Amino acid sequence: MLHRVKAGLHALAVTAALAAVTAAGAQPRTSPPARDSGLVAFDDGGLRIHSADRTKQLKLRAYAMFDALALLGDSTPAPGSNLAVKRASVILDANLFPGVAARIMFEVGPSSASSPVQDAYVDAGLGGGWWMRAGKQKTPVGLERYISVATLLFPERSLASNLHASRDVGILVTGPVVTDAVEASLGVFDGAPDGGATQDGDATAAKDVTYRAWFKPYRHTVGGVEQGVGIAFNGSTGLERGVAGGAARLPRFKTQAAQTFFAYSEGQGVRAAGRHTRNGAFAYFHQGPFGAMAEWFANSQAVARGASAATVRTNAWLVSAQYSLTGEPSGPDGLTPRKPFDPASGHWGAWQAGARVAALRVGDEAFPMYADSSASARGAVEAGAVLNWYLSRLIHLQAAYQQTTFTGGARLGNRRMERLLQLRWQLFF
Repeated sequence: MLHRVKAGLHALAVTAALAAVTAAGAQPRTSPPARDSGLVAFDDGGLRIHSADRTKQLKLRAYAMFDALALLGDSTPAPGSNLAVKRASVILDANLFPGVAARIMFEVGPSSASSPVQDAYVDAGLGGGWWMRAGKQKTPVGLERYISVATLLFPERSLASNLHASRDVGILVTGPVVTDAVEASLGVFDGAPDGGATQDGDATAAKDVTYRAWFKPYRHTVGGVEQGVGIAFNGSTGLERGVAGGAARLPRFKTQAAQTFFAYSEGQGVRAAGRHTRNGAFAYFHQGPFGAMAEWFANSQAVARGASAATVRTNAWLVSAQYSLTGEPSGPDGLTPRKPFDPASGHWGAWQAGARVAALRVGDEAFPMYADSSASARGAVEAGAVLNWYLSRLIHLQAAYQQTTFTGGARLGNRRMERLLQLRWQLFF
């Protein structure tokens, strides 16, 4: 009997841990303490340490990504094939009091921003299903950008995610509106530039107001995976101004190979000079082994160069689809193999195939006054395919081919096509 109780408690702990890992993809409210049978536990949800009264919990997790990259024959000149540690991060979650939790996430591998601290926030329940997050966090703008890089369909985000920031410092309030099928978020942030920017502070007093209205009219759970339909409208608005002698507060747009294909002429004095607005929408559908998502964004950015000023309008979109070749239910946060990798038992994990098309277009207002048309492309279109092999819920390999064509961006005609072959091995523990 005691053995059965312990087994049941362990199953609850694993279920809660897996739910927390899955939820990490969309950064919902930090999960409450897991129901572990002991004060110390380690499984797919990470290492967990509980207080004696079980009201407090410290959870330690980490992930690492190893890449093999090859830019093929006729690609835009760039560093050639290489092997690299793409990312290595440690995540520390703490449940401090009932309804109060905190996270610190920092990079221990190659830093992708000015600070190794990626997340540093506190969550607090407000009652009625509403909660507040304060600190450095992902903003609620853009679905692909919002999903954790550890659970993306492709190794890297698409061209469309150039029109979002990554992380910013602010306060965000989220909760249900009338019904759980409608979720609203409203926040105030320092205001990070586009291009996946991350920042720890703001040199100006102006702030961004962000919003998201997320409708989930049809939801159901299959094998612990939430499926259904979701539609959302999201965006932000605020003032961005370059600081004299400091940052221009303007984005750089990059390809999946991390090559810049558009940049404002900051060396010639171009600076952000006013209103910066994002407006967009996304939708997704998951049913059985199939899943798909689409996203669209239209941004505007006020810029200036000397006495000249303009508002540059930029838009982007993406469409992606995924299918579980081994039958596992599709979800926004990867697959959980029915039979994890165990060759001795004839188990080989789960396989998933995916495809994605995305595009980004910079408004004509940018050229030639604010961006150099001989070096910056007016637009780019990306198409790619990926094959993912999940050895377990948290360990998988990705093989992706992506090619990007450009409009403009060269002294004569168009920038050369980029063709990228990328292999990634990812561990999340």
